[in-house]
Amino acid sequence: MALYFGLSIWITLLLLMGLRPDSVDAVECWPNQPEDSVARINKLIVSLFTWVTFLGLWFLTAFRSSAIGNDTQNYLWYFNHFAQGLDDTSSLEIGYQYLNYFLGKVTRDQHVFLIIMATIMYGGFSIFLRKYSKNPAVSFCLFFCCFFSVYTNIFRQGIAMIIALYGYQLLKKGERIPAALLFVLATTFHTTAFLCFLLFLDLKALQKWWVVLSVTGLGAVVSLTGVMKAVVNAVFPRYTHYFEGQYASSGWIAITFYLVTYTILYLLSVNSLEEDNKTDGIVATNFSLLMILTSFGYAVNLFERAAEYFLLVAVIELPNMLYRGKIKHFRLWLFGICIVYLAFFIATLIYRPGWNHLYPYEFWH
Repeated sequence: MALYFGLSIWITLLLLMGLRPDSVDAVECWPNQPEDSVARINKLIVSLFTWVTFLGLWFLTAFRSSAIGNDTQNYLWYFNHFAQGLDDTSSLEIGYQYLNYFLGKVTRDQHVFLIIMATIMYGGFSIFLRKYSKNPAVSFCLFFCCFFSVYTNIFRQGIAMIIALYGYQLLKKGERIPAALLFVLATTFHTTAFLCFLLFLDLKALQKWWVVLSVTGLGAVVSLTGVMKAVVNAVFPRYTHYFEGQYASSGWIAITFYLVTYTILYLLSVNSLEEDNKTDGIVATNFSLLMILTSFGYAVNLFERAAEYFLLVAVIELPNMLYRGKIKHFRLWLFGICIVYLAFFIATLIYRPGWNHLYPYEFWH
């Protein structure tokens, strides 16, 4: 646990530096200070520390033992299996099979495989983070809390989320066909990526907090009463077994935590919308879907996993929205949110270590 306590303390210090007015935007530098002195130096320091720490997370993920992450050993087995050829009888998506097959032509070393997978996921996100986040320190902190554990446990959806992330940005730019093609590509790694097509919805209602909260509340009621199981059984009977397995009606404390925090993120973002910004509707849709899908998690907590496509976007968009300055004390809001997520990350390791095996940490040997 010392590793994760140390990381959390260091990231907190990084946040304190990254949320200073002179560490992100030179326009906000201290009064009477030249732009090229205080602002640029502080921004450079924060950026350097952020990327060095991000590299450290990649290292911990890439060079971990196969015992770290509940599904790591399963994915190593699949790598050996698909490296020998595609399997028409497998339920794993064809895109992921092809990736393993081609990687198998390069190496059969399982350790190298883990390094490559970590590089794809961390590399894809780091490029996006550097280019699009207005506060990399905040986005990095949220990424650590929400996805460090995930990236040691999922490969298929992890890659699908990265692909969908770039599809989201294309959609914001108005490039709908390329965005759709990326979403389709993402589904070849994990079928749940089809949910990203919901981002094409351009409903003004999703910018109205009372509408989204009502739909979210209805989703929670449907989940808690068992109605959802009946609906899925009638429409998608092949997925009914999820309502009877280990993921059914479990993890309610976590789902409640996520739902409450996602609601706060939505309210902060929707109150930062700009009337003349045409892409804000897509941002509001993303935060809305994050809430609504999570509300279904009371029936099957895998819905929360499906919502992570939109959570990865939210990690970038939250500071972007709040740095517009429409929310009073927005830096304090961002700091508070990050601290709560750091506390939840540590609490999960202590009280629910079985959710994903992260400690005691082990390097590959």
